[in-house]
Amino acid sequence: MKVAINGRFLLDAFGGVLRVGVELTRQLAQRRSDVVLLIPAAAVDRVPEGVPFEVVGSAKGALWEQVDLPRWLRRHGSPLLLNLANIAPMTYRNQITVVHDIAPALRPQDFSFLFRVQWKLAVRLGMRRRGQGIATVSRASRGEIAAQFGVEPRTIDVVHLGADTLPAPAPEPAAAERATFVTFGRHGTAKNARAVIDALALVPSDVDLEVHYVGDLDPELLPYAESKDIAPDRLRWRGRVSDEELAEAFVTASAFVWPSLHEGFGLPPLEAQRLGTPVLASDIPINREILGDSARYFPATDATALATLMTELARDSELRADLSRRSIANAEEFTWARTAERWNALIDARLGGTAHPAS
Repeated sequence: MKVAINGRFLLDAFGGVLRVGVELTRQLAQRRSDVVLLIPAAAVDRVPEGVPFEVVGSAKGALWEQVDLPRWLRRHGSPLLLNLANIAPMTYRNQITVVHDIAPALRPQDFSFLFRVQWKLAVRLGMRRRGQGIATVSRASRGEIAAQFGVEPRTIDVVHLGADTLPAPAPEPAAAERATFVTFGRHGTAKNARAVIDALALVPSDVDLEVHYVGDLDPELLPYAESKDIAPDRLRWRGRVSDEELAEAFVTASAFVWPSLHEGFGLPPLEAQRLGTPVLASDIPINREILGDSARYFPATDATALATLMTELARDSELRADLSRRSIANAEEFTWARTAERWNALIDARLGGTAHPAS
């Protein structure tokens, strides 16, 4: 074993960070014979199929990551450790840590005090101690991390993520006449979930459309929608869905609306694009970086601009078809295979240029 993966993410990560950990671990295990996933005992039933793993220590959470994990690594030759979920052992040097974004600094209220402390120490020590490496998921995030911690951007590696996780549903019959817009309803200021409700309230009543909210829904969204006097049949609260259900929602949607104020990367719009779904995205740097000219943009806090785009897409089938073609072409550039190839190069460079293909 020359490469170990910190498996704490299986217990504590969620959303896109969990997706990254699972997919990248699976891909690297398929490509390399020298990699093993190190996990706390409670994560045994969550290990991705086919990934070599070993249970380490007896603690859990931060204690496991800061004490049990580095102790085990030193006893086993101090292999290169990959931390895929923002934080890392603070006393271990031979490691690369993926810092997805600077959300804990921008929105501390969305994170526990313990997580914020670990994150700040892990990034600062990881940037300034010999033998450590930092990677992130976009050029936009690299610039923010470098500015936040006062380091040169060139010292941070950028590896874009893949978007080919969701299954491709069976072909659907002709779409219904009513336009359907899918969006996420997670809690958090940066997710800007209320923006779609604000826009929906401005869409003319003669435009036949509805909005489907998916994911772990902010409980304040429903009363907020009621305060806007939006007709109940224009909103559907679907909540948490499986990957299969999410894929089906994308395939049958007229468009996916991504109104975020800030993201380190943003997997959902690319996952929607891979299935041919048109995307309406907030005009922020990361969206421009990964979506280019394949999406239509609106100022994140401009409800009128979003309402205008929703109305245009609901009425214009040719525009939807054009954006669908652009979506598919753009998403082809973002695969987990490409992500893993880039990570292989980073790992081999760190190990001295010797590749270790999986048998």
